[in-house]
Amino acid sequence: MDNFWLIDILLTLAALLIANQYWRLTNARFQSAALLVMAGLLFIAVSAIVGAYRYGIDPGATQLHRALLQLSGFSSLLLIGIGLVWARFEIGIGQSARGPAYVVLVLVLASSIGVSESGRLSPQEVTEVFSALGLLLWLWVAMMELMSPRRLSPPGPLLLGAGAVVIAMDGLFVGTGAPRVLGLARTNWFHLLLGLSLFSLLAARPLFEKDNNSNE
Repeated sequence: MDNFWLIDILLTLAALLIANQYWRLTNARFQSAALLVMAGLLFIAVSAIVGAYRYGIDPGATQLHRALLQLSGFSSLLLIGIGLVWARFEIGIGQSARGPAYVVLVLVLASSIGVSESGRLSPQEVTEVFSALGLLLWLWVAMMELMSPRRLSPPGPLLLGAGAVVIAMDGLFVGTGAPRVLGLARTNWFHLLLGLSLFSLLAARPLFEKDNNSNE
């Protein structure tokens, strides 16, 4: 039996744990940037917990689960990538306010849904494009910190970059198709690897933290 519900619960817990860390950072140096990362993680958590409900309790929640999966695919990784870039390059706007994060959140959701509804790209293609862009931003931050460190100490940049690479490989080579890998459904592998990779975001926390000598 495929314990989809159990794997989704584990993914939910992982995303919520890391989101909680970034919620604490919303009062630090870059409130908007931390809020975007947290929002991306919450999209993953909500879609996963509804998936657990669907597989474990009520199959009638299938349509809701699919809609949330699509929304999460459109936005989660891109929001995380934007948040990381925002903090790494110390973009002035949104340092002490959360309003700009809400604007970016609305723009990302509106643009992804708009492109999907226009018919120019299928929902799956929109997910792939927006997720790839988010992962590229994520990896870019890791590479910049590796080559020109500002706030991350070794092995922080490597851990952060590894998370983006594993998620990319997860999507390219594991996916959510029907065949099994080592006796486990591909969907379960996909969610397990995604959950583990999200922990690499903990290595990026110094980008968002206040300076020790800050009086803010």
